[in-house]
Amino acid sequence: MKTPSQLKKADDLFEKSSMSFGDHLEALRKALVWAFVSLGIGMLIGMPLADQVVNYIQTPLRVALKRYENDRSKKEIEIKTGQEVSKEFFGWMQANGRYWQQVEVDVADLRAALGMPSDSPDGIGTTNLPPNEAVAAKVAETPPVASEGTEDTKDTVNINQLSVDRLRKIALFLPIDTKTDALGMQEGFMIWLKAGFALGFIISSPGIFYAMWTFVAAGLYPHERRYVYFFLPVSVGLFVGGACLAFFFIFQFVIDFLLKFNDSMGINASPRLTDYMSFAIFLPLGFGIAFQLPLVMLVLERLGIMSVKTYISQWRAAILIIAFLSMILTPAEVTSMIGMCVPLIGLYFLGIGMCHWLPRKGSPHEGYDPK
Repeated sequence: MKTPSQLKKADDLFEKSSMSFGDHLEALRKALVWAFVSLGIGMLIGMPLADQVVNYIQTPLRVALKRYENDRSKKEIEIKTGQEVSKEFFGWMQANGRYWQQVEVDVADLRAALGMPSDSPDGIGTTNLPPNEAVAAKVAETPPVASEGTEDTKDTVNINQLSVDRLRKIALFLPIDTKTDALGMQEGFMIWLKAGFALGFIISSPGIFYAMWTFVAAGLYPHERRYVYFFLPVSVGLFVGGACLAFFFIFQFVIDFLLKFNDSMGINASPRLTDYMSFAIFLPLGFGIAFQLPLVMLVLERLGIMSVKTYISQWRAAILIIAFLSMILTPAEVTSMIGMCVPLIGLYFLGIGMCHWLPRKGSPHEGYDPK
């Protein structure tokens, strides 16, 4: 390593480069301008579609919540009734998105709402009642009675006349609520901006990666710049592949795991819009960026900072570092950590293979011809 006294001129840092320090700064400026212009165009395309993106991103959550409520209801029915739920009935619950809830109602009020005579048998229960939709429709048809002295309609049920002896348990199968909650008026707008930014980044990713690789290519010799035509599509492909893996596969397992974990602790899940959407938007982006590992390894090897021998000898330490980064870059649960860690380990060995099968030839300035 050279001492400060040996570096008499700043340009000495670039004595083996095809560009001066000023040329590097100019190339960086052009690359940043190109990247921001690409991102701006992507956001102009993505913003009008942001509301559709927000709705689509909630699909895994809706699926997980329905499955969670169906399974929870099935277990609760079997525990409280001592009977096993048939596959046909459970399939009906799943197909119609229903969950089970047991409530107590006053027999007299229920008979009146259903239009049944007051002297009907007292054995009114779930087997004697029409479907829940019919009950709800019948109750909805009952006209409200206006209280004297006011124009407002009020419930005329006299609570003091209710008798505990007249209460009967009935089972209701209610629609599962899969909507997220917004605790602030500005949350919807902020989520819309984040969704538009994320979609714009994905749309503009080819332009952004092109700007990055043109900056790298600016410091290379002419015969080395042909690397860009090989690295650019691979880089975009790895990014899109990582984002798709996170959203279409890993994400569903993460939600299922978190819902089941909360249920095991007796905690009801009530997803908040901001937390869920931030998690759903940026987790795929994190996967896409992390999947650039093989190219980073290849660049470091080409610059002489690392070697294939070092990569192979330090594979245990590399796996430890990958596991630590996966823990930091993913939520605090094991599913997404494993979902990122395992592919990155495979990509690490892919990077070793790329460094081996695309070796240097001759001098350090002789690049591999991908043609």
